[in-house]
Amino acid sequence: MQIRPVNLASASRWYSEDFPKVSIVILNFNKAHLTVECLQSIWKHTRGYSYEVIVVDNGSQPVDFQVLSAFEGAYKLVRLELNRFFGEGSNIGAELAKGEFLLFMNNDVVVTPNWLPPLLEAFRDHPDCGAAGPKFVYPDGLLQEAGALLDEEGGSVQIGKFQDPELPRFNRGRVVDYVSGATVLLRKKTFEQVLGFDLIYEPAYYEDVDLCLKVGQLGLKTYYVPESCVVHHENATTSDPEHGLHLHNIIEINRKKFVQRWGDYLKTGRHHDSIPATTLINEETLPAEKPAAAVFTPYNITQGEGGKYLLATAEVLLQSGYQVWLVTPEKFSVLRITKIAGILGLNLHGLGITTLKMAELMPRFDIFVAMGSEVVAPVKALGKRNFYHCQYPLPCTQDEINRRRSWMTEYEAFIVYSDFVKNHVIEQLVRYGLPDLAIHIVPPPVDRLTVDSSTSRTGIISVGRFVTGDHCNRQDLLIRAFRRLYEGGVKSELHLVGSTHPEPRHREYFVECQRLSQGLPVHFHVDASPNTLTRLYASSSVYWHGAGFGVNTTLEPEKCEYFGNSVAEAMSAGVIPLVVNNGGPAIIVQDSWNGYSYDTEDRLIELTREILLQPEQGLSEMRERARIRAGDFSKESFASCWQTLLQCHSKPE
Repeated sequence: MQIRPVNLASASRWYSEDFPKVSIVILNFNKAHLTVECLQSIWKHTRGYSYEVIVVDNGSQPVDFQVLSAFEGAYKLVRLELNRFFGEGSNIGAELAKGEFLLFMNNDVVVTPNWLPPLLEAFRDHPDCGAAGPKFVYPDGLLQEAGALLDEEGGSVQIGKFQDPELPRFNRGRVVDYVSGATVLLRKKTFEQVLGFDLIYEPAYYEDVDLCLKVGQLGLKTYYVPESCVVHHENATTSDPEHGLHLHNIIEINRKKFVQRWGDYLKTGRHHDSIPATTLINEETLPAEKPAAAVFTPYNITQGEGGKYLLATAEVLLQSGYQVWLVTPEKFSVLRITKIAGILGLNLHGLGITTLKMAELMPRFDIFVAMGSEVVAPVKALGKRNFYHCQYPLPCTQDEINRRRSWMTEYEAFIVYSDFVKNHVIEQLVRYGLPDLAIHIVPPPVDRLTVDSSTSRTGIISVGRFVTGDHCNRQDLLIRAFRRLYEGGVKSELHLVGSTHPEPRHREYFVECQRLSQGLPVHFHVDASPNTLTRLYASSSVYWHGAGFGVNTTLEPEKCEYFGNSVAEAMSAGVIPLVVNNGGPAIIVQDSWNGYSYDTEDRLIELTREILLQPEQGLSEMRERARIRAGDFSKESFASCWQTLLQCHSKPE
């Protein structure tokens, strides 16, 4: 992340770099000409309150960023080398804000005279105001939105769309369900309290609706303020096919996520739960003599297995007395990491977040842990002691091996998930003549779940991201197998739990899985809460694992699952696992003892039928053995493995 200083030469007396009342956050993604027009309108028409402008360039192409960076004026320009999408880009901009209030504005907005004061005055006039938005009009003068309402299916009704904005009924302030994130004002402390825009809606749509409803959980309301008016081109960035995001199916996907979270509110209009108090994981000011550690990942951080392993490692280091930094190629927001830590049940208070470029300028860390997916680390070692967590040694070119070869002499040891990964690391170390480092198996920490034993176990559950390609969890296979099982007379339900991915091909795969499930009792639980997942485990008799099915393990072992965190998690809840007979899960599950392995779809169906038709008392011993096996991968065991490594003060011979 790069930040260009503000050029105050063109600033009016209302622009305040040091003491703004309002911080205006604008994202730019390959639309510099719109951003320039937006800025010019702000400078011309913003009066009455001090303000600053933060423009976050969200990974635009170099030619577009060059146009924007050449435009001088009273605004702070933040450059992200990667597209963090709307929500996270906005979160990052918000964390740089100095104002009491945050105003998020799309770059395809042009403001009009006296647009800002009425929005701020809504907070003065209404003590229960949590968010406020203006009247939106199209460039041709027709009304776009006078606030918005929601129906029970999460559909949005833009009040007054395409009508005359001067009609009296559109010029009365009112409480609404939400206002568009194209221009929305709220207090910074409120934004932080609800943890900003939620990552589950990436790349775009519904995060602004979700934000307003989260504000409602605080007992606050969203107000439409007609005295404030802005011109909005609407979807000027997201509708452009040249950006490569392919957002044609994202609205429907995110609508279903939204309904899954807010269905109760949509039916009753009342918030039944409040947002729990949350402490942001901001780094602490610590004594200089305190040791420092860092964990690095080149990947997007979510609540998935890779993110959980990385952040659980950071938690162990924090608990061991280190000042810990999360290091990534490009900035992540504190809001995002706080949200993920809460979902995963991790205490990361005091964690610092920085970029690789900044970390390289710091003094050497006492401990440095890098995550990657090749036999050579993705970055040079930055610590006095260095560990490389290799998720799996994916194929790597000889040129890349040679480029990074010398880096490995600085690393003390490999950290791997399982014997499956260890064996393939050893094979590649020999193949490429790389340093023969120690290899330590540190399995991921698995939550041990306590479920209601009185619940009837009749369902089938599978947990994993909806992604296609090498790491596909094969929900398509599982749905086809379930159809055969169901149509063969076994009346059960299949529950598919997982997150969607912002890339277009993965979203297409999710949509295809939904199509395959038509006419069947197959339920999709996207970004399910921990409580929902526990409830589903309690009512499920069988866990279906599909990653690696049909893979030739000699030719493409990297397509197998490396460990099987969700398999072990299900076992801790007493769910009997049926796993593909390769990769990490085939090591976790001891066939016919605490679960079963399968190689064919027919065998998966046969085993499932036998389990579902068997009386529960005949399954109780296997369920108990599954729970015992899951205990081998506890959080305590994970922490103990790391503490043993940290207490070793010299490199292995």
